[in-house]
Amino acid sequence: MADLKRGGNAILYTVLAIGAVVFVNIISSNVFGRIDMTEDKVYSLSQASKNLVGKLPDRLTVKAFISGDMPEHPQLKALERYLRDMLDEYAAHSNGKLVWEALDPSGDKKVAEEARRLKVSPRSLAVYGQTKSSVAQAYLGVAFQYGGKVEAIPFVARMGDLEYQISSAIRRLTTKKRKVGFTTGHGEPSLFRGLRIAKAQLKDYDVVSVNLKDGKKDIPKDVDILVVAGPTKRFAPRAKFELDAYLMRGKALLFLVDGMVLQTPRGQFGGRAPPRIARANNTDLDDMLEYWGVKLGEDIIFDRQSQRVQLPVGNGQAVVTDYPGFPVVTDLDKENPITRKLKAYVSIFPSSVQLTGDAKSNKGGLKGVVLAKSSQASWRHTGFFLFDALRQPKPSKDVGPHPLGVTVSGTFKSFYDGKPKPPVGPAKPKKEKVQAPAGKKKSPPSARLVVFGDSDIVKDQFLGLSQGANLSLLLNAVDYLAQDETLIGIRTKSQTRRPMKEIEDSDALWAKVFNIAGLPLLFIGIGVVRWRLRRARRVRDAEEVSR
Repeated sequence: MADLKRGGNAILYTVLAIGAVVFVNIISSNVFGRIDMTEDKVYSLSQASKNLVGKLPDRLTVKAFISGDMPEHPQLKALERYLRDMLDEYAAHSNGKLVWEALDPSGDKKVAEEARRLKVSPRSLAVYGQTKSSVAQAYLGVAFQYGGKVEAIPFVARMGDLEYQISSAIRRLTTKKRKVGFTTGHGEPSLFRGLRIAKAQLKDYDVVSVNLKDGKKDIPKDVDILVVAGPTKRFAPRAKFELDAYLMRGKALLFLVDGMVLQTPRGQFGGRAPPRIARANNTDLDDMLEYWGVKLGEDIIFDRQSQRVQLPVGNGQAVVTDYPGFPVVTDLDKENPITRKLKAYVSIFPSSVQLTGDAKSNKGGLKGVVLAKSSQASWRHTGFFLFDALRQPKPSKDVGPHPLGVTVSGTFKSFYDGKPKPPVGPAKPKKEKVQAPAGKKKSPPSARLVVFGDSDIVKDQFLGLSQGANLSLLLNAVDYLAQDETLIGIRTKSQTRRPMKEIEDSDALWAKVFNIAGLPLLFIGIGVVRWRLRRARRVRDAEEVSR
C-alpha cells in the first residue's frame, strides 16, 4: 500500500512538473524578459520601439532568412542568436500584430528565390580552418511585409544598430514619409556632391532640393523641414523673405552656417600644400537670425580637446596631429532630444552661436536652449587666420566654453513684418536694417529653429571622423524638427565613442607623479601597516602564552 502511495505521489509530482513547464512556456511566448546590464541597454528594446510595434494598425509579416548550415565564422552565431532574440522581443510587444518566421534558403531554390524577391541576399564570408581557408555563402537577412510594401535588411552585420534598422524599417512601412528640403543657389553643397551620404541616410524622409537663388521660386508647401547647409554666397532679400514666410507657417528650419570659411588662394605653390585663409562668410543671414534670437559669430572656435586627424602638407605627404580646429564636443545638453543620448561629436572649424533677446531670456513666447558648447580648454579667434597643418594656432584670451549650437522654439515674430515684399532679383551689397519687432505677424507655436555654426559636420568628407556621431546629430536634428522623436533614442544607443575630456597640464603632471611614485609608495605603506599589525599580534600571543 505504501509503495502504491509513493508511486501515486511520483506520478502526481511528474504531472505537476510537466504542467508547470507547459504553463511557463505559454507565459513566455507572450511575455518577454531579459536582464540587460549594459549602460545603454543595447540588448533590450527601447520604449520607443515597444510603442512603435505596440501601435501597429495592421498585421506585419517578418521573414528572417538564416542559413541552416551557418559557417563557423567569428561572431556569426552570436549575430544569429541576437537577431532571433530581437525579433522575439518585437513580437512579444506587438499585441499579436507582428509575426515572424525563420526560413533556410540553403539548398531550397524556392526559399532562395523568395529571399531575392524580398531584397535579401547572401554574403560571401571567409571561413578559416586549422589547415585551410575557404569562402562560404551565408544568409542572415530580414524582410518586412506590410500593406503590399516591402522593406529589408539584406544582411545583419552588426549588433549595435540592429534595433535602429528594424524600427526604422517598420516606421517607413507604417507611416507616411515627411519631406526634407535642402536649399541650393548660394554655394551650398548638393545632395549628389557633398551631401550624398546625408541624403542616403535620411531614408526615413523624402529628401529634395529647394532652389532659392534670387528668390525666384517659393518653398514648396509640402516641405516639412528645410535645411540651409553650407551657404557661401549672399541670400537675396526675396530668398530671405521666403525663409521668413516658411517659418511663419509654423514649419522648421535647420541652419548649418559657418561664421568664417577657409579658402585657398589661386596660384602655384611648388608642391607644397596650398595655404588656406579664413575670411568672414557673408551670407546676409545674420541679421534675420539675430532678429529670431540667434547670433552667429564671425569667428573660429579652437579647442585643445580635439580630434586626431590626418592633414596634407604637400608633396603627397601628410601629418597626423591633434589639431584644435577639430574640437571634440562633449558638453551637450542632456534634456533636448537632439543631444540627450549623444556622447560627443566632432566639429570642424566651428563658429560660435549665441542666444539673444527673448530666446535667451525665454520670454515673448520663445524658448531657447544651448545644445552644445566647446570645452574649458577652448578659445575664440577673430580676424585674420592662416591655416598651417604644421603649426598650432596661438590661444587667445577669450577662453571657453563657447556655445556651438542652439535651438529656439515657440512663437517667432516675422523679420518682414511691416516691410514690403522684396522683389525677385540678386542680392545687393547693402544690408537690410533690423527693425524692432512689431509683434503683429507671428508664427504658430509649432515653429522650430536649430542653428549650428558649422556646415562641415554633415559633409561627406568629414562624416567619418566621428564614428557616426555627426550623422546621428543630423538625423536627430531632423527628427526633432519634424516633431517625430521615435528613433532618436534608438539611433544613439550603440554609440561607443567615450572621449576623454581635456585636463589642465598641472592636473596631468600630478596624475603622472602619482602613477610613477604615488602607487609604489601606497603599496609600501600598506605593507608596513600589515607588518606592524602582524608584529603586534605576535607580541600579544606571546604575552598570553607566558601568562
